[in-house]
Amino acid sequence: MHIGSQLTTVSPFEKAIRKVLPLVKKLKEKYALEFFSIGGGLGIVYQPALASGAANWWKSRAAKNILTPQKYADRLLPLLKPLGLKILLEPGRFISGNAGILVTRVEYLKRTGKKNFVIVDAAMNDLIRPAFYDSYHEIVPLTKKGDALISSDVVGGICESGDYFCKDRPLPKVGEGDYLALLSAGAYGSVMGSNYNARPLATEVLVNGKKFAAVRERQPVESDLVWRKNCAVAEVKFTFPSVRA
Repeated sequence: MHIGSQLTTVSPFEKAIRKVLPLVKKLKEKYALEFFSIGGGLGIVYQPALASGAANWWKSRAAKNILTPQKYADRLLPLLKPLGLKILLEPGRFISGNAGILVTRVEYLKRTGKKNFVIVDAAMNDLIRPAFYDSYHEIVPLTKKGDALISSDVVGGICESGDYFCKDRPLPKVGEGDYLALLSAGAYGSVMGSNYNARPLATEVLVNGKKFAAVRERQPVESDLVWRKNCAVAEVKFTFPSVRA
């Protein structure tokens, strides 16, 4: 069973399980089922991602209606226990989503009469969710700035109108060489990355407290060029068999 993604209330899960329970019971009796998968879809807090990292935030009024594993279990276990089946679930985004960030450097600032563009060295090939779905990712400077905010567009260097991370968002004033963190990038970030525009994949760093290690080095530009060269050679050598009508 899978009913969707980024669900932030438990009611849709409860309704779906109640809907399929009669079928599951029949299949268990007829085919001796051992497992029942209730899928994934548990949502995370994208806004405010940074504040929700503190334990006290979950006791605040802002978190009152946010879906938690405890609320999920309290509503669903009474329905699932009588089945006597092993229950499978896929809480991937819930585990990794807010455990990952994308760190990027400010390369240029471009100000027009109406816009303040913050051009960074990351791009849509590194985190494509904003380009695909206009998804919200909180953006914060790695070094704390003043309280003054300026409406900004954070964009990449790919020549695409969709190459952006946010538009018209109040952000602290930053300068060239500053670093920004794009939060909630631990799910559907790296896995959806690509070499679009011949851009190498970014370094991946695993952090545990004060310890860290690169689990994937930055992809050398040469490796992408070799891959493209090999593809070109293979394409030249490949010929379709003749087809007669």
